[in-house]
Amino acid sequence: MKFRTWKNMIREGMRNVVRNRVMTLASIGAIMAALFVLGIIMATIINLDNIVAGLESKVEVTVYLKKGVTQGDINAVRDKINSWEGIIGVDFISKEEALENWRKEMGSKSYLLDGYNEENNPLPDTFFIRVEKPEYVENIVNNAQKLDAVDQVRYSADVVRAITSIAGTTRLIGLSIVLLLSIMSIIIINNTIKLTVYSRRREINIMKYIGATDWYIRWPFVIEGMVLGLFGAGLAGGAVAGAYALLLGKANDMGSILSIFGLLPLKDIMYPVLLVFVLIGCLIGVTASMLSIRKHLKV
Repeated sequence: MKFRTWKNMIREGMRNVVRNRVMTLASIGAIMAALFVLGIIMATIINLDNIVAGLESKVEVTVYLKKGVTQGDINAVRDKINSWEGIIGVDFISKEEALENWRKEMGSKSYLLDGYNEENNPLPDTFFIRVEKPEYVENIVNNAQKLDAVDQVRYSADVVRAITSIAGTTRLIGLSIVLLLSIMSIIIINNTIKLTVYSRRREINIMKYIGATDWYIRWPFVIEGMVLGLFGAGLAGGAVAGAYALLLGKANDMGSILSIFGLLPLKDIMYPVLLVFVLIGCLIGVTASMLSIRKHLKV
């Protein structure tokens, strides 16, 4: 196809957007409304997922070493732990540090611990292992229990199970809501563009009768659908960004109840939201235009 032909079709598609102002505004409005609701839900789900991820990263396994372990034993255990999968970090607290911390926690009653010293310290040397995700905990615990220098391994099984359950449920519900709203947005956009094409069916029939090819007729509508989708996606993105920025302002106000939530920065929210908006708005605009015009080409 010649460049001049492409140029004419693109010009005609842009002209159609301006010429049919009422249907253009209706299409853009429908796209914007559908995507705005989807964007708000996406922002909520992304923040919830971030909160759940934060809970997951706080899972901790405590490893108590046997009495009389040497520095070599401690180093060997540390090296082993760091080699396991799912480890975020490892903190070692010697029994001397643990006793000193205990004294500080006792405050004015620290005299009760005066009978303990380096020789009769009842506290063990301890490793605190920060785990990336709850699903790694079981293997880490099993591996730690096999080490000769390890006396006991402790972790809160109920907390791990609860966090795993919350994470799975939150992500499943979030994905389901996003998919449902995406389908609803697609239906709304598709029906709106169908009305746009239907209102110009006579124009399509005339072009067909005077010898225009199907693709020559189709491309201006495809370009128009893409432009409408992009306009609607852009306006919806701006509306979501404005609403989220307002919410962030409220959350940063220490007197607001929203301040208890650690909301993500605007840029972390808008990148995935805009990507989804452009994909849905553009692709559905094009697809709906092609499907809607198909039956009017059969003359």
